[in-house]
Amino acid sequence: MNTTTRFLGAGPATDAGQARAALVGVPYDGAVTYRSGASEGPDGLRLASDSIETYCPKLDRSLDEFGYVDFGDLVVDVPEPGAIAGATPGERLVRSLRKQLDALPVLPLVAIGGDHLVAYPFVERALEQHPNLQIIHVDAHMDLRAAWDGEPYNHATVLGRLRDRMGPDHRLHQWGIRSGERTEYQLAADDPRIELLGASLEPMAARVRELLAADLPIYVTLDVDGIDPADIPGTGTPEPDGLRFGVVEAALGLLASAPTKGPGLIGADVVELAPAIDPTGRSQVAVARLVRTLLLGLVRASA
Repeated sequence: MNTTTRFLGAGPATDAGQARAALVGVPYDGAVTYRSGASEGPDGLRLASDSIETYCPKLDRSLDEFGYVDFGDLVVDVPEPGAIAGATPGERLVRSLRKQLDALPVLPLVAIGGDHLVAYPFVERALEQHPNLQIIHVDAHMDLRAAWDGEPYNHATVLGRLRDRMGPDHRLHQWGIRSGERTEYQLAADDPRIELLGASLEPMAARVRELLAADLPIYVTLDVDGIDPADIPGTGTPEPDGLRFGVVEAALGLLASAPTKGPGLIGADVVELAPAIDPTGRSQVAVARLVRTLLLGLVRASA
């Protein structure tokens, strides 16, 4: 795992012993169903981070106040049949990523993708470690399908596969959803562990405050197409009428500021950024700010 550019002044992986949080890139987009380009997301985010400050004026906190590292990128080659457990290419990929994830130094992580399938091993491990994990899923799409073209491990199915791993006390809070099959919406309506939140700041802000007040662990999986393409056009499967950037940034900021005595934010991933689709460069700069906010939430939890 090597990278020549690190995110917003992050230290090298060799500094992990002194760090309180970390990033890791997963430059894979072999599970996309429309436009490719998310494999360039990790490097695009690292480069764009040079244009923003470590200080967040909305939170009055700075990344300079703590140590964090950039682990570089995981290897995203799909193992051949028999090389690792898994009946399909998608399953073998997530098993390979999980093996690499478990070999990293133990730190709260923000994973930067990559298409949404790469979130699977990170959320899977969080579910195993926290029997009452609360997943905040920001997305335009439900991602609860059983399969896509016969492949059960795809960016359109990733929350469906994670739902298979959820226990009775796990919860999935979906926000920004505005696209999906009828069967996905019905599945969500029938599963008491899944909540579909209204597309404004107030429902999510209230839920975040409630989860933190209850001292519950939280994981954020953020597909950037949950945000309106007017703000972030650089994504492979855009949907009109999405959440506005400032609304999402404000909700995530609560994870770094609202009161809690519990673990708070324990991990996150930010996926589906495709820099080449947006020649203006504003998409990756905007997403870099969201990653900064998530890092500030992670480091509070790890203090």
